[in-house]
Amino acid sequence: MPTTVITPQPEVRGYETRKLRLAISLTKQQVAELANVPLEHVALLEKRLPVPLDSKRRILAVLWARKAKKQRP
Repeated sequence: MPTTVITPQPEVRGYETRKLRLAISLTKQQVAELANVPLEHVALLEKRLPVPLDSKRRILAVLWARKAKKQRP
């Protein structure tokens, strides 16, 4: 009987989210405002606690967009 190997999808860890936010010099409040999500969702994501998927996507989109913008020459 063949076995199926399930590889876990990479997760965004809280400390990575915080590290990215600090690297682009944004406060939690600024990220929340840019992502149009409650401040609590940003804090929860950084602590690796459950956050609505839509909020998680919005927060990460803001952080990644800002990081990409900062890296442009």
